[in-house]
Amino acid sequence: MKYLLERKQYYNVDDIVLIEYWYNGMITPCKIKEITGRKYIISHNIPESKIFNAPDESINSSDIIDTFNK
Repeated sequence: MKYLLERKQYYNVDDIVLIEYWYNGMITPCKIKEITGRKYIISHNIPESKIFNAPDESINSSDIIDTFNK
């Protein structure tokens, strides 16, 4: 059986990633503000986000869908 091994620091601070927002289930881009252990503090205050005024939240690396490509 083969496993996909990722680097420990696959996502970095100031990267824009896609997540599924917990409230309504929409896929939205957000910016990683801080990395603490296995948790990521993200912000929705970027021009690409449709929910600009949503509060910052803490997510796991498994909640990140993909990196955002313009």
